[in-house]
Amino acid sequence: MRHRAALLFLGVLTAACAIPDTIAALDDRSPPPEFGRPTWVRVSAGVGAWVGGVLGGVVSIVALPITYPLSVLAEDGLGEHAASEFMLFPALGGAAVGHALLGTPPDVVDWVFRRAWVGAADPVTSFEFIPLPAAVLPEAVVVPVKK
Repeated sequence: MRHRAALLFLGVLTAACAIPDTIAALDDRSPPPEFGRPTWVRVSAGVGAWVGGVLGGVVSIVALPITYPLSVLAEDGLGEHAASEFMLFPALGGAAVGHALLGTPPDVVDWVFRRAWVGAADPVTSFEFIPLPAAVLPEAVVVPVKK
């Protein structure tokens, strides 16, 4: 019994570290504040992200016997964060789904009754073509060969 409680506590702590970072990323980039979402829409989406993230954290603990071996396998070839993404995908996915489920209805209400009728400032102000600078290759260094 103590072993299970310790494993549950460890899983909750592990999921608790990933959930706030995911929710902050969702709040900053999905969609960005420049697109005109009011605070009440963003707060309801944040509440949904927290609810989905906590429920997904519980599912992450239950699915740990499956997700941990996958995270060990993914650690080698998929990058530095692949292990935690595989192990905590229910918590991260739950946060994203909760963000969408509780954030979409208020966003639709705000769109229908306010944003569709009010001319908001467009975050993209220029549509002209701006070419990227040309790629610069590093200079070759000639090393003298001793005979």
